[in-house]
Amino acid sequence: MDQPHATFAAICESYALKPGGPARRISERVWHLPTDRGEFAVKLYTIDQQVRANKEGAVLAHLATTHGDARFRVQTLQRTAAGDTTWTGFGGHAMLTCWEAGQFRTYDTFTPAEWRALGASLAALHLNLDRLHLPAPDTIRARLAAIDADDMRCSLLEALEHTPPEGDRALLRTYVDACLRMLDEHYPGSIDAFPAGDAQHPIHNDYNQFNYLFDGALPPVILDWEATIGAPREFEVVRCLNHLPLEAPDMAAAFVSAYLQVRPLHPERIAWAVDAACLQHALKRWVLQGWLNDPPRFASHLQGAMKMVSAMLGARGRLIDFFSRCLDAGSL
Repeated sequence: MDQPHATFAAICESYALKPGGPARRISERVWHLPTDRGEFAVKLYTIDQQVRANKEGAVLAHLATTHGDARFRVQTLQRTAAGDTTWTGFGGHAMLTCWEAGQFRTYDTFTPAEWRALGASLAALHLNLDRLHLPAPDTIRARLAAIDADDMRCSLLEALEHTPPEGDRALLRTYVDACLRMLDEHYPGSIDAFPAGDAQHPIHNDYNQFNYLFDGALPPVILDWEATIGAPREFEVVRCLNHLPLEAPDMAAAFVSAYLQVRPLHPERIAWAVDAACLQHALKRWVLQGWLNDPPRFASHLQGAMKMVSAMLGARGRLIDFFSRCLDAGSL
């Protein structure tokens, strides 16, 4: 959107709001907008992201219908004056939610109580989302089926031939080798052992430290629902904890225990969930492509991805054992 002033003026008109001051950019796509009816967060989408915008609006609209569940908190959706969940104009789309003040923190600063709150929050959200049926839902099964393992291997190896002059080739080589090993270790199980008969209800699919907003109360507010897909819930529980069971098993166990107090998980799906979740780390093309295009800007992303795959590489058995023990303890 090339005309931010005109864009925000049009947004305010569509929502029957009067600007209370200039919009302030918070991130690449999110703006803080003061108005005569309070403060709002404006999330902008490009013209080709209408499906993502509508999906996020639909999820928040659905969650807004459940008012009394203190186990989770999400953004409060603001509808347009015409009742729409999103706005379209000026070559793009936007979604408004009430402004939520707070701070983001790294996972290694979370207390046991915060991990428990996050686990219970995720379980309560999963229960609620059982009742949401998105049109033409994207699913983890469809995504896994679309993976061409040979193509992925070629893509990873080709990246080595395009290392930019200012890039760290040794780091790239280490990262590519780790991703290739992750692909070999986890791809077969993620395909062959997919849970039969699972309805693949919606999950957040980006439930991590970048989307937890801490404001002094628990649970934190959960942000950013545009990545929502359908998937067995075991996948999200494993995916959102990543390497925490290896690094801080007591914290991870607190999360899983709190989750299990709200809703159960299927023990027979844990090995598949570990494979499917670990496989995602071998498939992060955006990290690799971003680094190849702009090493300084994406250096921290690549280092973070390297840390994750290094921690999880060869840890399949340990991860399966951790989650299995948690589920056994929760069934007592």
